[in-house]
Amino acid sequence: MNWDDLKLIDAAARSRSLSGAAKALNLSQPQLSRRLKSFEEKVGARLFDRTPTGLKPTEAGLRLIPLAAEMRNKADAACRVLPDLSGSALKVVRVAVDEVRARVLTDRFCELTAMLDGIELEIISSHHHVDHQTRGIELQIRNCLPETDTLIARKVGCLAYGVYGSTAYVETHECAIAEKRYSDCAWLGFAPDDLWYPSHVRWMEQRDIPPPKLRTNTMTTLLNMTASGAGLALLPVFMADGHTDLVALTGPLPELTYPEHIIVHRDVRREPAVRKAIDAIASVYKTMEPLLEGRMISSQVVAAE
Repeated sequence: MNWDDLKLIDAAARSRSLSGAAKALNLSQPQLSRRLKSFEEKVGARLFDRTPTGLKPTEAGLRLIPLAAEMRNKADAACRVLPDLSGSALKVVRVAVDEVRARVLTDRFCELTAMLDGIELEIISSHHHVDHQTRGIELQIRNCLPETDTLIARKVGCLAYGVYGSTAYVETHECAIAEKRYSDCAWLGFAPDDLWYPSHVRWMEQRDIPPPKLRTNTMTTLLNMTASGAGLALLPVFMADGHTDLVALTGPLPELTYPEHIIVHRDVRREPAVRKAIDAIASVYKTMEPLLEGRMISSQVVAAE
């Protein structure tokens, strides 16, 4: 049943006249009369008797009038609540990232917060896929696509990796700039129980690189170990290229260049704050695109792959 039809019944019952109901609904009297007659024909019952003293509800009308009044009361209550809804809207957006994606966001944090326009952003450290159903996290940035249709992925860019060593290590180990780097150099990597980068392990295995004897479970620590001269490692180009103690031994590796996606639940995406946060993060990735893909380091590469 159309609420507009019930508005006719409610206005007619309250005004007890066609002219009064028409005025209340901002309609002409002939227009209201036609619509009321059409509705009565639709329900198959006369709802009002037209008398010299005004409209008089019939038995059928008396059954429907309280329901129409109840609908009006609820509509009025909704109107009273509407001005306060914006104050109840989401103001804090939590985004789950590992330390690499956290670095992407924090490197442009002033730009990011300016675009958020008052929305608070919480960067939550997580290597694992978060449970979006619990609504504890609004967004997650990762390179793989979600496995359920309740989640939506928006591609925001690509992230490339390359081989790096410290300046001191490269200067004292000739193998670092030759094919022997795979067999003769020390390599650094991740602990097998905390493997966040399986494609990196496959890349190393394909080149018969011995298992790393010095391992960690975070990319930040891996970068620091590499900079200290402990060996070679696969590092994000945007993090390693700006490090004064690191040397690029390859360019960005196409097989280790991954798409980056923002993951969000379909329902949560309707929140204005979440949409604004997604757009702001996408803008940061766009700004950093040359750095993230390693398109600014060709002159710094010591030895090509």
